Amino acid sequence: MTLTDRYIAAAAAKLPEDQRAEVSAGLREAIGDAIDARLDEGLDNGFADAERSALNAMGDPEALAATYSERPLVLIGPDLFLKWKRLTVLLLWIVVPIIAVVIPLAGYLDGDSWGTIVGSTIGGCITVAVHLVFWVTLIFAVLERTGVGAADLSDKWTVDDLKETPDPRVPAGDTIGAAVTLVITAIFLIWQQVYPWAHTDTGEGLPLLNPALWSFILPALLVVMAVELVLVIARQVRGWWTPADAWATLAINVASVVLVAIPVAQHALLNRELFAHIGWPDAATTVTLDQIEWITLAAIVAINITDVVQGFRKARRATRSPG
Repeated sequence: MTLTDRYIAAAAAKLPEDQRAEVSAGLREAIGDAIDARLDEGLDNGFADAERSALNAMGDPEALAATYSERPLVLIGPDLFLKWKRLTVLLLWIVVPIIAVVIPLAGYLDGDSWGTIVGSTIGGCITVAVHLVFWVTLIFAVLERTGVGAADLSDKWTVDDLKETPDPRVPAGDTIGAAVTLVITAIFLIWQQVYPWAHTDTGEGLPLLNPALWSFILPALLVVMAVELVLVIARQVRGWWTPADAWATLAINVASVVLVAIPVAQHALLNRELFAHIGWPDAATTVTLDQIEWITLAAIVAINITDVVQGFRKARRATRSPG
C-alpha cells in the first residue's frame, strides 16, 4: 500500500459511509495533481519525494476528513462557546458560594474541628466546581454534535440586547439605604442596652448582647459605623466612587467582622444571663447559643464580602467611565 493509499484510507475512515467512495476518488485525484505539479516544477527529487511533500502539505487526514463531513474538531465550537461560557460562569457564581456556606455550617453543627471544616469546605467547593464545569461542558458537547446551534437555544442577538453603560454616579437611593441601615443598627445597639425587654427579679435589665462588650467592642463598632456614615455622605456629595472609597470600604468591613468575631470566638456575644432567665434554649432545643452566634457571624461575613466586592466594582466602573 502506497503512502497515498494509506492517506486516503486514514481520511475515509473518519467519513460517513455514504461519503467515502466519492471523497476517496476526489482526494486521490487531488493528491495526484499535487504530485504532478511538484514534479513539473522540479520541487522534489522523484515521485516518492513529491508524494511525501504533497501529503505533508495536505496535513492530518483526520482534519481533512472533518472539512468534508463538516464535523467540528473542537469540543465546543464558536457557535455555542459564548452560551457555554455564560451559563458556566453564572452557575459557578451561584452554586459555589452556597456550598461555601452550607458545608462549614453543617460541619460546625456536627461539632467538627476547624481544620476539618476548612478542609471539607475547600475540597467540597473544588469538587462541586469541577463537576459543574464537566457536566455543563458535556451537555454542550452533545448539543454541538447533534447540530444544535446558538439560535436554537435562544433568540437571535440584536442591538436591543446591548446593555446600557452603567451610570458611575452614586445613586441617592444607595446612600439613603446605607445611611438608614447604619443609623438603625447603631440605635439598636444602644436601645437593647438602655431599654432591655427582660429584667431580673430585682429589676436589673437583661440586654440581648453581653453588657461586658461595652468596655470596648460595642463602642468600637459604633465608631466604625460613624466613620462609614461620614464616608457614605462624603461619597454622595462628591458624586462618584474612587479607589480610595473601595479600600476604605474594605478596611471598615474587615474591622466590623473582627469586632464581631472576637466575642463570638470567646462565646460572649449574646448575654447568657438573659437566655438563662427566659429558659431558652431548653432541653428540647437542638440549637445552641454558640451556634446562633456563629451563624450570625457567617451572615455578617457574607454581607460584608458582598459590600466589598460591590465597592471595588463601582470604583472600577467610575474610573473607566469616560465622564
